[in-house]
Amino acid sequence: MDALGINIGFLIAQIINFGVIFFLLRKFVWGKLLDTIDKRRQDIEKGLEDARIAAEARANAEKEAENIKAAARAEAQKIVADARGRGEEAGKDVLAKANTDAEAIRAEARTKAEEERSQLLSDMRGQVISLAIAAANRLIGESIDEKKQQQIVTDFFSKSPENVKGLGANIEVVSALPLNDNEKKDILNKTGASNADWKVDPAILGGLIIRAGDKVVDGSVRSGLGALSSRLN
Repeated sequence: MDALGINIGFLIAQIINFGVIFFLLRKFVWGKLLDTIDKRRQDIEKGLEDARIAAEARANAEKEAENIKAAARAEAQKIVADARGRGEEAGKDVLAKANTDAEAIRAEARTKAEEERSQLLSDMRGQVISLAIAAANRLIGESIDEKKQQQIVTDFFSKSPENVKGLGANIEVVSALPLNDNEKKDILNKTGASNADWKVDPAILGGLIIRAGDKVVDGSVRSGLGALSSRLN
């Protein structure tokens, strides 16, 4: 060994020192180092697992939040649609009521105007009668007694035309001036009707027009004058 330049004593001492150091390292350092490394590995694995769980929890939370927001948007849209529908329905109700009220006002106005017109014509009837009787007296050159005067006027304004019996239970009667209760009763008796719709049209001049469905009996003075004019022509 001396020929190789190796000192046996020194080599043995080095081997012993290495062995002691290896023993000490293995005994006091290596185990703790391995434990520390193993613990560190476990901590890293646990941290990674916690991070994975946290990431999944966050993803689930975000998904749930999106679901909640979507549900909230859908509910909000439904509330808006319902409110709009209720608003439109309320608007329709208000418009319908306004139209109904307006029609009722118009109907009331027409009825009132018709009543005032009928009252005016009724008031004029006495004047028309007086003028007619005065003209008749002057024409024939003698006075006509009051009863005959009344009969002439009644016939002129309310005499039923021929062939009105059995027209129907419900009739419409048009006269030039408003008829009194006795005249209306007489017309119902002559026609045999149970109900009548009484209308006034001064344009017919006198006489009556009686309608029942599609049946019309025209005994008006206007119709008679028209027929007379046709014959003269």
